[in-house]
Amino acid sequence: MSPKDPKSANKVESPPRGAADPSVVSIDELRIRRELPRVLPAFDQWCSERRFDIRGSDLRAKIVAFLEHYARVNSSREITFLNLPAFAATLDDLMFGKKTNDFLETTHVLGAYLEFLGTTGTWSGTHEEFQRLESFFKCFDFPRFEPEYSAIPELQSVMISVPKLSHEEVHEGIAELALTRRLLSFLRWFGTKREITSSKILTRKHVQEAAAALEVPAVYDGSPTPLGGPSKNGPVRFKSAKNVARLNLYWDASVAAGLVELSATRAYPSKEAIGLLEDPSANLINVVRSVAQQMYRAVSVEVEGLRRVPEMGYLTRYFLLEAAVEPISVEVLKHPVRGLSDFDPRGTPDTIEVAWHYLERLHAEGLVTINARLSIPPVLCKPLVLELADASEVAYTFLDPNDEVPSFTGLPLL
Repeated sequence: MSPKDPKSANKVESPPRGAADPSVVSIDELRIRRELPRVLPAFDQWCSERRFDIRGSDLRAKIVAFLEHYARVNSSREITFLNLPAFAATLDDLMFGKKTNDFLETTHVLGAYLEFLGTTGTWSGTHEEFQRLESFFKCFDFPRFEPEYSAIPELQSVMISVPKLSHEEVHEGIAELALTRRLLSFLRWFGTKREITSSKILTRKHVQEAAAALEVPAVYDGSPTPLGGPSKNGPVRFKSAKNVARLNLYWDASVAAGLVELSATRAYPSKEAIGLLEDPSANLINVVRSVAQQMYRAVSVEVEGLRRVPEMGYLTRYFLLEAAVEPISVEVLKHPVRGLSDFDPRGTPDTIEVAWHYLERLHAEGLVTINARLSIPPVLCKPLVLELADASEVAYTFLDPNDEVPSFTGLPLL
C-alpha cells in the first residue's frame, strides 16, 4: 500500500467512485489537453534520445492517461508541478482500477516523466517539492508484474473447440456450479463494505464469517501450530485470511474480476456485484465466467523454482488445456512420463502431485470434472480458453460463430 500525505491521513474515507461515462469530458481534462502540446513533444523527444523502451503513441497514451486522471483528482491543469497528495491518490486509484501489468507499464512511463521534469528544468515547483515527490515515488509499494504464460509445445498441433450451447444450456450449467452458489453466498455476506489489512485481504475479525459463507468451517488459532489444515480434519485453523485456501481463492478472483473494489483500508462491492445481488438472472453468466477465469489463472501462474523450471503452474495449465481438447484419462495424466528431460514437469511425480492438488481445488468449485477422466464443463470452456489458450499458443475455434463477438469477453467487469 502506498504511504499517504500527512495532511490527508485523517480524512474520512469514502467508497470508490463508479467509472465515469467515457462520453463526458471534465473541464480539468479539457484544460490539461491544452497544456499537453507545451510539454509532450519535448518529453517524447527526450525519451527517444535516451532510447526509452516505450515510445510513440504508446508512450503518449500512458502519460496522458495518468495526467488526465491526476487533473480530475487535483482540479488543476498544471502538469509540470505535481501536488503530492493528488499524485498519491492518483497512483492508488490506478493501482486498484487497472490490471497489474497495465498499471506497472503506466508507472514505468511516469518514472521517466518525473526524471524528464527534474533533469530538463521543466519542473515548475521548488527543489524541495520535487524531492518529496520523487522520494514518495521511489518508496511506493508497487505490485509485482504478473508473469506471462509460456508456450506449450506439446499442444501446438491440437485444436480446442469451444462448444455451441443454447442460452438455456449455458444458464442451467452455470446455475449448477458450486462456484455460483458460493459466490452469491459470499457477496450476500460481504454487504456494503468490509475492513481490510495493509496486504489488501480481509481483517481477522471477518475471516470466520467469510469462510462460513463459502461453506468452510474455520476457527482462529493464535498458537504456533501449523495452519490451514483441511476441513476433513476439523475446522481450518487460521491466523489470517491467507490461511483459508477457498477464501483466498474467492477473494483474489473477486477482486481481479472487478466484483470487489479496494481502497486503503476497506473493500466495497462494485456496481456489478450489487447488480448481481439485486437481480441474479441479469448478468449471472458473465459474472460467474469472469470469476472462473480468474480461478483458472490462479492455478496456472508459473513460478520458477530452484530446481524445476517450469514448475506446477505450467503443468496445471497443460492439464487444463489438454482436457479442453477432449476429456483425458486421469490415470494417464497422473502417471509420470519416462524418458523426458530432468526439467520437464510431466516426468516429476512431486510436481504432478501438486498440479493435481490445484485441479482438485478447481474440482471442488465445479471448474473441472474429475472421475475416470479429467474434463472441462462445457459452460466454462470459453473463459478457460480466453485466459490460457492464446498465450500458450494453443489453437481454438468457436463452434458457434456468434461466440466470436460474445457478450462475455473474458475481461474484468470494470
